[in-house]
Amino acid sequence: MAFVLLVIGLTFGSGFIFFRETTLEEILPEMERARVIYLGEVHDSREAHELQLKVIRYLADRGHRFVIAMEMFQQQFQEHLDDYIDGLIDEEEMLRLTEYRRRWGFDPELYAPIWRFARERGIRIFALNIPSYVLRDVREKGLENVRSGYLPPKIVPVSEEYREFLKEAMGRHEGVDERRFLDVQNAWDSGMAWRVAKLVAGNPDRKVVVIVGSGHVWRGFGIPERVNHILGEVPQAVLYMDGKEVYFRFSKDFSRETSSASSIRAPN
Repeated sequence: MAFVLLVIGLTFGSGFIFFRETTLEEILPEMERARVIYLGEVHDSREAHELQLKVIRYLADRGHRFVIAMEMFQQQFQEHLDDYIDGLIDEEEMLRLTEYRRRWGFDPELYAPIWRFARERGIRIFALNIPSYVLRDVREKGLENVRSGYLPPKIVPVSEEYREFLKEAMGRHEGVDERRFLDVQNAWDSGMAWRVAKLVAGNPDRKVVVIVGSGHVWRGFGIPERVNHILGEVPQAVLYMDGKEVYFRFSKDFSRETSSASSIRAPN
């Protein structure tokens, strides 16, 4: 799978933009510098999952120690992922016990090469998603009225730019209540960021590679921004797909305008 990379630089807060072509192979060493690496996806895109595996294999072959966090699994089922990686249960049993097909639903063959590679190499996989019932409570009661160990003690408000992105996404769904939609999205991002932050703190000698939908890491908002609020400045790299384009961003603090941003356009 080949990509042409267009590097986009935003500097000085002036909106100045420049472009240059490079390759994914030139970006991969940049990702090695990161403590957290987000591999955002379009869930049903086989190209996205091939790209994720390429990055994971690259890191493993370069001798990096890391864990993988996957949105596809809810956190209450962690023990079954542990059993799968440890060889105590097979793939089908893992999918059944994690209720993958009911709670996620996308063809498991899209992700199977990733978890099979992790099992082969002994790389731990962690469930990233928060339980459905937590999101249901947020939808029904409002985020300010929900307390859960799956959510951080302090919820960061949605930034204005990210809010506009979410409202645009919301506009594609008729009859959606804006406040409830934003509450659920914020809980979702915050809960997954809380999980990532705990994985970073609990694995000081390892990177954390995050497999998640592109909307949760768009331009470094969503999860990455919240991880920085929880942990302070942490070197993070974001690679995510949007349509046929793949964007790359590397920064210690995604709230700063000096963060770099890049894009990869897939061939037709």
